[in-house]
Amino acid sequence: MKIKFNWMIWHKYIGLATCVGIILWTLSGISHPIMTHLQPVPAAFTAPAKPLNISPNFNIKAILSAQHIDHFEKLAFISLNNKTYLRVTQQSISPARYFDVIDGKELISGDIQYANMLASHFTGRATSDIINTDLVTTFSNDYHEVNRLLPVWRVDFNDASRLHAFIDVDQSRLSTLSNETRDTLTRIFRFGHNWSFIDGAPKIQLIIMALALSATLFSAISGLYLYFRLRNKAKQRLAQAPIKRWHRRLGLTVALSTLMFAGSGLFHLIMSYQQAKESFPTPILIVQTKDLPALPTQLLAKNIKQAVKIDLVNNDGKLFWLVQENMIKAEVAALVTEAHDHSHKEHSHSAPAGPKLISVDDAHTELDMRSLVARRAANYAKLPETEIVSSSLITHFDNEYGFIFKRLPVVKVQFKGETNPRYFVEPATGALAVKVENIDGLEGFVFALIHKWNFSDLNKDLRDILVILFALGNLIVAILGFSMFLKKI
Repeated sequence: MKIKFNWMIWHKYIGLATCVGIILWTLSGISHPIMTHLQPVPAAFTAPAKPLNISPNFNIKAILSAQHIDHFEKLAFISLNNKTYLRVTQQSISPARYFDVIDGKELISGDIQYANMLASHFTGRATSDIINTDLVTTFSNDYHEVNRLLPVWRVDFNDASRLHAFIDVDQSRLSTLSNETRDTLTRIFRFGHNWSFIDGAPKIQLIIMALALSATLFSAISGLYLYFRLRNKAKQRLAQAPIKRWHRRLGLTVALSTLMFAGSGLFHLIMSYQQAKESFPTPILIVQTKDLPALPTQLLAKNIKQAVKIDLVNNDGKLFWLVQENMIKAEVAALVTEAHDHSHKEHSHSAPAGPKLISVDDAHTELDMRSLVARRAANYAKLPETEIVSSSLITHFDNEYGFIFKRLPVVKVQFKGETNPRYFVEPATGALAVKVENIDGLEGFVFALIHKWNFSDLNKDLRDILVILFALGNLIVAILGFSMFLKKI
């Protein structure tokens, strides 16, 4: 006996099952454009670019030995309060120590002072308005994984909006800027859009959300099928049923947007889960003070007159100076610029030159940045360096390497392979910002275009209005469908 598939029954009950998901996704989706428009705007997008003043007689090894520092993870020269300091990080999860390069004296609470100065600079607020500064070493409900950078300092201001900045002092950049309004909207968005209430069970979260999105796709497809199949009898059938009539009309109007939102959301969900399973921890490389070479600050001081920040880079035991003569724009700059309807292309036109790489043994010798990163990228990829196809320095965000990845500058290293794996590595820290393959690039393109409607020729305000209207349309269709069910029972 052949069983006939009843589209109406399946549309009714699967549609009913999707109502909660649609309500959560649409309401939280509406909160996102509102959040981007209400978020606090930085007063500056780059750290202060003040030239360093390094004494030719400054002896790094002698200072470290005198302070009983027999090992360290990171070492850098930074400018603070019109003075140049040697910044020494012994453990990434602990505050760094600061030593004046003129007299070698230690600056007490130097990391806090540096974080406060940067927070004041990025927000345009006076340091006297700062009421609290805390070191953040783990992600939490206040500082989410999407921010990527750790550790950071949270700097709170005495402000009616409860303004707070998260500062990555290691690379002198603003990780994110927030206030009470944005925190509230972020919680709403994560609860409704990411279903943060089941964050503790990622596999269950994935399965439930994937099923809900698949059901939403079926609901939209079956609704379209029923619309065209029953269209000849619709006028007579729905003459005395206004709720059904409006459910049918609005459902047709928003059906394409439902397919776009749910389809791209399902693709993004699966790819995000796969990416989260791949862990690439940044290796911690310890430098023993006794093993330091005769780091010639004399040559360094003579040949980098315009330097505003210098990092000692440890590339698997081989040391280099990474010299920045300008500061790269913070991630927040790209986000705020997007919120105010400027294109990322504008960033690329004004993209600053990348940092210089100089040998610690001979400050006259400038090296190729890409060669520094090649070995680190190969280690991440677990492939020999001979498998590298190309590498290039990235100093601005673009379509493939978007501002969500936070780190700049990075080197893009592409390896051989059918999937064209690309590894984006930050030279200053050795951290892997992201690994991208062909399918990741496709997913990013689909998510930006189909889910967020980031059409290049569409004004952002108009785009946000359209997204909100279609999201509301989906919400109303779901509510009407639910009310039809309640009325029947």
